[in-house]
Amino acid sequence: MEYCDVVKNWRLFGEAVSALGGDYQVLSIEKAATKSELKSLESKLCVKLPSSLKDVLLGFSRKVEFRWFFPIDFQLEGDLSEIFSGDRHWSLDWLVQFDEAKNKWRDEVFPNRNDPYDVIWHDKLAFHEVGNGDYLAIDLSRSGYQPVVYLSHGDGVGHGLELAKNFQEFVFCTSRLGCVGGEDWQLLPFLNVSGEYVDPEIENANIFRNALGVKI
Repeated sequence: MEYCDVVKNWRLFGEAVSALGGDYQVLSIEKAATKSELKSLESKLCVKLPSSLKDVLLGFSRKVEFRWFFPIDFQLEGDLSEIFSGDRHWSLDWLVQFDEAKNKWRDEVFPNRNDPYDVIWHDKLAFHEVGNGDYLAIDLSRSGYQPVVYLSHGDGVGHGLELAKNFQEFVFCTSRLGCVGGEDWQLLPFLNVSGEYVDPEIENANIFRNALGVKI
């Protein structure tokens, strides 16, 4: 997949939501970041950026906003009944802001690395603030392995789940689902049969696209 395909997918879903009478709030894509900007960002974060994140920031965009909401009277069925919105956002400034906020949760509420729930909040780089206290983040704990994981602050079912093998794959695969979420309960219907990684090819994904009339 190319980044132009990602943008095309976002637009198709935004237009489909608009056709349903929903709220297609924003699609904004700024120019790619520069290497000097990423060097400055690493200094602010005090971490080396994951290669997959750098690839997207350098090869695609330094700042993205994409957001939509279904109309109040639109209701999907079955596993998809709780889906109501889509959201994808990141920026160089937000990476600093979100990670600082995540670190505050980590230090004040989840400080114990020996606790199996707390430890999931450690060695992560938050890139997406869900809005309910949860975050989407990149795991930095293992060299050469950069999965996107869900951080729940309140015993959410998705806490610690790996949503994609890396950030770029997350951008690609979720674009085929209109970036549903980011709450874990909006993403869970699209996990693969092993219960990890968002899979845009499973049956729920096809049902979702068909309900919106999106052909990808």
